[in-house]
Amino acid sequence: MSSYLDYYCKNIEASNDTGNFIKGICYTMCPQDEVKLREQNHMVHILEVSGPVKKMVKSYSRSAADSNLSKPHLLRPYNVLKETVDYLLLEVTKRCDVSMCLIYDFINDRLRAVRQDITIQRLPPEQCVNLLEPMIRFYVYYGYRLCEYPACDFDPVLNKKYLLECLKWFLSCCDHLQVSESSAQINELSGFLSKMELKARNGKNLTCDRALMEALYILCNLDDVHPLYRYLKLPADIKSNSTMQLSYKIAMAHLKGNFVRVSKQMKKLCPLTYCALFIHLPAIQRHALQVLTVAYSSKQLSVPIDILRRWLWFDSSGAASDVCTHYGLRASGGAVQLFKGDFKTDIVIHQPKKHLLHDEKLNMNVEHIFTYSSL
Repeated sequence: MSSYLDYYCKNIEASNDTGNFIKGICYTMCPQDEVKLREQNHMVHILEVSGPVKKMVKSYSRSAADSNLSKPHLLRPYNVLKETVDYLLLEVTKRCDVSMCLIYDFINDRLRAVRQDITIQRLPPEQCVNLLEPMIRFYVYYGYRLCEYPACDFDPVLNKKYLLECLKWFLSCCDHLQVSESSAQINELSGFLSKMELKARNGKNLTCDRALMEALYILCNLDDVHPLYRYLKLPADIKSNSTMQLSYKIAMAHLKGNFVRVSKQMKKLCPLTYCALFIHLPAIQRHALQVLTVAYSSKQLSVPIDILRRWLWFDSSGAASDVCTHYGLRASGGAVQLFKGDFKTDIVIHQPKKHLLHDEKLNMNVEHIFTYSSL
């Protein structure tokens, strides 16, 4: 199967009509068969060990001809899957004794196993949205946190693939729920999904925020107009959400090539929407510099670096100067010469660097990331 979403969409109607689906009976985060196998082969992950205690979580495994992944005793029901997601995102993410890349790889693998259990059991949409929403936050947040790491430690392309898979699956479930309800209940349903809170064992809430997910869908696909068309068809209460409206304005400004407005609006974003847009920032800055070299092309005149820093949301004047030099522009004496003949179009896009000063203004605490609401 090409993805969990494709398989889910093809089979959800059939499962609803016939009632022919598998129900998991594994009430622990890791099936006993897997626990024994991994302990015997010394395959217990370091993040599954805390002192003398082992807390193992089912790992992802690919389907094979000699394996049957649909055995009920290997599948976790919804309440166990929810408990697993809570544990991974609210407890494992706080570990400080290992690298952030190791934490990401471990949680990503275990979340894939959760999605695999969802697919095999064909869980209903109302349960899927509760499990998928925290996963979307995970991929957006760590896509930002690990953006400066080398490709051997973190693959941003694969991370975005998982992010979009979860996003589209989540929105597909929301659409399915919305269509299945009567027209009088549509607004009530969307409001319910926007305000839904899932109680975790440690007292913190994993919030299911549809408006925030719709906003992330727009910002994660800035070069695609389909999310904008989707925005126009959303229920009124979702469209009126301030985070949603801001994301739409940013996407429209980007579509019109107004990079200065995009940079100004970035200051108003919440933590997750900022993380989503930040990944596009190098491409926005490169395109803006290329436009400026045509608009202000001159061998005698120059533009102050500080102006470019403010226009294109650079962390510092030094960072702006380095990026200009990267694309072949001459930067010296606190100014850059924007001559279109100097701009190198065959140079790879520069790597993103986190805006540390802005990070201090946003609450990037990992617990806050997974529990805050846009309402």
